[in-house]
Formats: sequence, C-alpha cells, structure tokens
Amino acid sequence: MGKPSAVNYTAGMMQRTSDILWQDAQHQALFEILDLLASPDSDDEVLQRLYEYTEIHFRLEEHYMAVLDYPDLAAHTQSHDRFREEIASLLEGGISDPGFRAAVATFLREWLQRHVFGVDKELEGFILAADAK
Repeated sequence: MGKPSAVNYTAGMMQRTSDILWQDAQHQALFEILDLLASPDSDDEVLQRLYEYTEIHFRLEEHYMAVLDYPDLAAHTQSHDRFREEIASLLEGGISDPGFRAAVATFLREWLQRHVFGVDKELEGFILAADAK
C-alpha cells in the first residue's frame, strides 16, 4: 500500500459545496485547478488558468449579488478582490519552485475552502430565498 498523496482537495471533497448547481460546479472546478497547481510538474500556466477561472466565477457571483441586491455585496466583493490580488501578485513573480508552488496551492485552497463554506454559504441562502433565481 502506497503512501497517501499530499493534500488533494478534490479526492476527499467531491461533496457538494452549494445547492446552487452553477456555484457548486464552479467551486469544484476551482478546487481541481488548485490540485493541479500543487502537482510537482505544474507551471505558471496552471496559475494563469486559476486566475482566469476565478475571474469567471467571481464575476458571476458578483452579478447575482448586484441583480438580487445582496446586502453584503461590498464585503463579499472585497473578499474576492483580496483573492484576485493574491493570484495576480503570484503571477507577476512566478512560482517555479515546486515546494513553493505546493505551499501556495495549500494557502489558496484553505482560503477558498473558508470562503466557500463561509460567505458563499450566506450568499447561497440569500439566492435560494430570493424570488428571482
């Protein structure tokens, strides 16, 4: 029996993150990209992919928040902006060292997990309770 792999979010967490289908699917995709980033043979292209997909996801959530007049729009968007800034600064400097890349992936995964099961759960409840879906 082999040694278990390093943290692999998607292997242990394919549980639903949201009762909103699009939100759950996008969360799962983000965690899958983070797993790729932690891989020893990943490169800055994976980080670029994470940046681009994160932007798609955040824009969609922000659109829903604006359309539904979500009361915590500003705070939620600020949280997104902090994640955007983290990834952008990593893209500027590059993360060629595999050990550093794995540490970055762990940091980003933990941030995303707190976000998904924290403020995104509040947003999910708001969207599900809204008259317009």
